[in-house]
Amino acid sequence: MTMKRLSLIILVLVVGVLGLGLVRSKYQSFKAQQADNQRIQEIKELTLASSEDPKYRDHTAQSTKQLREKLCSLTARPADEREKAVAAVRDFLEMPTAEVKYECNNAFFSLEEDRLISAKGETYTVGMTYFVVDPATNYVLQVDETPGTWGYKTDGSRWFSDQKDYDYSANYSQEEVEQIAKGFIARHPSAIGNIDLGKLILETGKKDSGNGRVNYFFIWRGEAQTVQHNPPLETCSEDLDKGADNLYYNGNGVPCIKVYESTETPSISIAFTSGGQLINFSNELNGPVSRAMVQ
Repeated sequence: MTMKRLSLIILVLVVGVLGLGLVRSKYQSFKAQQADNQRIQEIKELTLASSEDPKYRDHTAQSTKQLREKLCSLTARPADEREKAVAAVRDFLEMPTAEVKYECNNAFFSLEEDRLISAKGETYTVGMTYFVVDPATNYVLQVDETPGTWGYKTDGSRWFSDQKDYDYSANYSQEEVEQIAKGFIARHPSAIGNIDLGKLILETGKKDSGNGRVNYFFIWRGEAQTVQHNPPLETCSEDLDKGADNLYYNGNGVPCIKVYESTETPSISIAFTSGGQLINFSNELNGPVSRAMVQ
């Protein structure tokens, strides 16, 4: 066999292998796109059902809960992508082994635009505390106690779910707690981003509930600015002014309105007990935080 012929055979084999790899890559890409299209179609169908089927109008019904859980699962980022958010929550808590549970996000299918609107916030919980995380940056935007529940016993008295216990043992002054708050923000850039408090104006507050239960509040504000909302902010409520401009009714007959532009003041707030325990945190430097989606 001549060297020229051998080189030709090798070239054909190389081209064949490369071609096979390209075909396999395109096939895998096609299958992934097909699966994503099926996922979005299922989200659309569930969204239609939730707005049109009367059985989903009772928000406490088991069927409604199951539909919400399904939508939360279908709209969730892959678990490996959410690991950075989990790491941010653990860093915020300074608990590297904390068990972090993913709850849901605020992605939704817009029937009006016929497309899936990406999530602006994901909700995670650790015990009785929830965390709203920005999926674009994996930074923690909001932290607070999970909403409690209550009901009535057979004898007519009320029952309440367990509430979080807070530490008031140290009895720090407001000035001392302010330093704790500033130190916390400076110490956690991995969890909340690099925040320059020097460019913001500080407002402070205090609430004394008696029996040594004192809470301190710190809000740093920036300059007011006009913000464009895309997608627009939607509010649906029977309390809306029926004569408002651009009012419309959703599939359940509830009046709604959309806001495309608003004037907002960027802020970051944090609250601590007099014992130095964090109560809540909210970062609205880049706009309002998405509502927590605790199941």
